[in-house]
Amino acid sequence: MATLLLVQGDTKSQIQATITRSNDGSAVDLTAASSIVMRFRAEHGTSILSTLTGQQAASGDYANGIVTFEFGSTDLDVDAGSYEGEIEVTYSADSTKETVFEVIKFIVREDFA
Repeated sequence: MATLLLVQGDTKSQIQATITRSNDGSAVDLTAASSIVMRFRAEHGTSILSTLTGQQAASGDYANGIVTFEFGSTDLDVDAGSYEGEIEVTYSADSTKETVFEVIKFIVREDFA
C-alpha cells in the first residue's frame, strides 16, 4: 500500500480501505461487523493518538470489504512526521476480532497557515 499524505490540522480528511483476504484476494464481507476501527499513532510509537470509526460511504460497500475513515476535528493536531494506522474488525455474532496485518503508513506535513 502506498503511503498516504495528510496535512496537519485538517478536519475533514478521509481515507478509504478495501479489506481483502491475503490467500485469494477476495473482499472481506463486513456486513456482520459490529465495529470497524482504525487506531492512529506515531510510527513506531506505543500511544494511540486517535481511534477512528469506520463507516460505509455508499450502500453495499461493507459487502465488498470497503470502509471509510474520517479524521475528526482534532485527530490531525499532531506534529509533522510519520504515522501509522491499524484496522480492527469486531464481529457482532460472537464478538470475535480480526486485525488487518498490513499497517497503513501516513506522512503528515505542516500546514502553511
